[in-house]
Amino acid sequence: MTVSPLSPNSPADATVEAAVQAAAAQHARTTADADPIGVPDDDTLRLTHRRLREGLSGPLTEANRWGTVSLPPGRFSFHELHLKRDLPIIHEWMNDPEVARWWELAGGIEVTGKHLAAHSRLTHATAYVGCLDDQPVSYWELYRADLDPLARHYAAQPHDVGVHVLIGPAAHRGQGLGSLLLLVVSELILRAAPDTQRVIAEPDVRNAASIAAFRRAGFRRSVDLSLPGKTAALMIRERHRDGGPTPDTPETQRAAAARSGAKGAPANGNPAATE
Repeated sequence: MTVSPLSPNSPADATVEAAVQAAAAQHARTTADADPIGVPDDDTLRLTHRRLREGLSGPLTEANRWGTVSLPPGRFSFHELHLKRDLPIIHEWMNDPEVARWWELAGGIEVTGKHLAAHSRLTHATAYVGCLDDQPVSYWELYRADLDPLARHYAAQPHDVGVHVLIGPAAHRGQGLGSLLLLVVSELILRAAPDTQRVIAEPDVRNAASIAAFRRAGFRRSVDLSLPGKTAALMIRERHRDGGPTPDTPETQRAAAARSGAKGAPANGNPAATE
């Protein structure tokens, strides 16, 4: 994820904290078993109640049908990625130095195109453009982390969902938008995917702004992972925080690696991307 650091006690940071607190309070009033973090249950959040499409990525393939969430910055929604339409703007974002530092996809439009085309061929992942009032402001990759090569490096649980995200326009960074959208999207994932107990991310340990944004959105930093090309902070957002899952330890990581080795990684698996 690419966000600019917020200065301590800045108005933007206070706005995010207020939005998180208001969302949590509303969720507690409307949900019997409310999580500490949530988004309002109202007519702006129109998740289908039927079982969504089956398959490796299951509900993640239909995030563009999750509806619209009304937020202070605007109406947030997912649009399924269309290569011809979206390539120019994503290419522009990838060549922003702040984004390129972490995604490492700066260069000609063919560099971005190759990445998006390769991602579109994956069976366990889907890409989206996140919009505010139908204007593109973010790029998202949602994927089944337990079916990804990433599962070789951490104690994966069945149906773990991974998130890669960048906030594109520079004017939208440093305002707390990343934290707010991570809060909303992780909640939407958990509502749409009943079998998923955790949303995870693996930003570079040097990306302090990204790690802080995940924390403000309700993620906890579990363990640092040695991945190809980077050392990552494993960030976890759990459906139910009381008691929590088994912590990630060297022993559980080795056990997960053994399980992954036994069943094999997907042939078209995506190497862990940089946030």
